[in-house]
Parts: sequence; C-alpha cells; structure tokens
Amino acid sequence: MTQPGVSQHIKRLEEACGCDLVVRLGKGIQLTEQGQRVLAYAKGQQEKELAFITSLKFDVPFEGKCVIGCSGAIAQRIYPALLSVQLRHPALHIHVEVAPRQRILASIADNTLSLGIVTNEAESDEVICSYLGEETLGLILPRADGNDTQEQNSARTIDKRIASLGLINHPDAMHYLHRYINDSGDPHLRSLNPMKIKTSGYINQLSQILIPVSRGLGFTVLPTSTLAFVNVADKLDVYEPKNNVTEPLYSVQTPHNALPARYQIVKETIAEVLR
Repeated sequence: MTQPGVSQHIKRLEEACGCDLVVRLGKGIQLTEQGQRVLAYAKGQQEKELAFITSLKFDVPFEGKCVIGCSGAIAQRIYPALLSVQLRHPALHIHVEVAPRQRILASIADNTLSLGIVTNEAESDEVICSYLGEETLGLILPRADGNDTQEQNSARTIDKRIASLGLINHPDAMHYLHRYINDSGDPHLRSLNPMKIKTSGYINQLSQILIPVSRGLGFTVLPTSTLAFVNVADKLDVYEPKNNVTEPLYSVQTPHNALPARYQIVKETIAEVLR
C-alpha cells in the first residue's frame, strides 16, 4: 500500500475505536497505549481465525493437531516414533496426554479426546476398541545384596521378600499387582493378599518410581518396557514367574465420528511400535 492509503486506514480505525492509536513523529509513528491494545487484539483474532480454519481441515492427511491419551509407560514407547512422523510432516502437530485409564475412556466418551490407548477392552457402547498387542508386566525388585550367599537368596521365597520390602506404590500399582498375583502361576504369590502388603512409599511420576526400588526401599510392578528408559536398570532385578504376565492393549475412539485423515498415520505408527 502507499503511505496515503495506510494513513487513511489508520484514520478510519481511530474513528471506529474513538481514540488515537498512533503518535506521528515526523516521517514515522509510534503506538499509543490504546494502539498497543488494538494490535494485541488484532493478533489474537488472527490466531483464532487460523485455528478455526485449521480445525475444518479434517481430510488433510498430514496437517493439524493429533491428541493421543495413554499411560506414562505407553507414552515412553510411542512418543519417539510419533516425533519421527512429525519430523517428516512438520504441519502435523503431535500432542501426547498422559492420563489414567478411566480418564481416557471418559474423555473419549464425551468427545474431548479423539484417540486413546488403554489396557483391557472397554465394556462400553460409548467407545470402540481395536486390539494393538500385549504389554508385559514385571515384578521389579532391588538387585540382590552381594553380601548374601546364594543359599540365603534362594531360601528367601518371593512372598517373604516382597512382604519384607513393601510396595513402592503408584497410580496403577494395585491394579498391576492384583493381575500379577493372579496370572503368574506362582503359589507363593497366590498366598498373598495385595491389600495387606505394606506400602513403603508412593510416587506418581513414572520416571521416578524405580529409583526407590533401586535403593532397596521396596518393590513395585510396572510394564517391563519401563526399564529401557531409566538409568538404574543395572540395580534392579525382574522376578521370573512361572507364567508370563501380560495385559492387552487397545486403541479407543468414539464410535460416533470418523477420525480426521491425519490420525491414520498416527494409528499406523502406534500399532507398529506396540505390535
């Protein structure tokens, strides 16, 4: 635009706002306080318009925001692969929301979340489930004290050892522990009542749960995939049960609306990682 055209637009804007928006300084201008507020308002409106237009692009396969809800253990496994997808398609924005199973299912049901990953199939008509694979659970213990003899370690049955250590509790610990005791096929574990095992500590940050275990302060139950993402794995032992203990993993979404096209590559990537 020419300078007179710009001046005319500013004059009309000032008339509409009922105040001076600029101060003329020779050949230049400076915004007044009201002018700065109008500028901030205009930028906000511009961002809202862009977000609105983006929200309408349901069928653009590699553009837009994709939000996935899952546990912390699953996030550790899928996030690097999803970032690789975003590097190939920079207009695709990946958002991973770590949340417990019930919150994910509730968010899917009320349409505030488009795609989730949960353990065990949901028994609800408000979500549809697709099987992804199995997640192995591990009973994780401090590495045996080097001062103990082999005979002492072998004589200490697993039920006595975990009863002595106590549980490092976390949001999914009791659920995992019940499943482990029921499915491991170990008679010593089957004799335990999970509700009567003492608690030696609690933390809700996945990256921190194994630290107290590594220091001999307790035991816990977590997906064994977690061990690949901590720097204390050399100070931990994973108990070997009679039966491998796993939980099925499912992707969940609302049955009422088809997912935008951009979610297709996200679903394929997650399925490949968790297969």
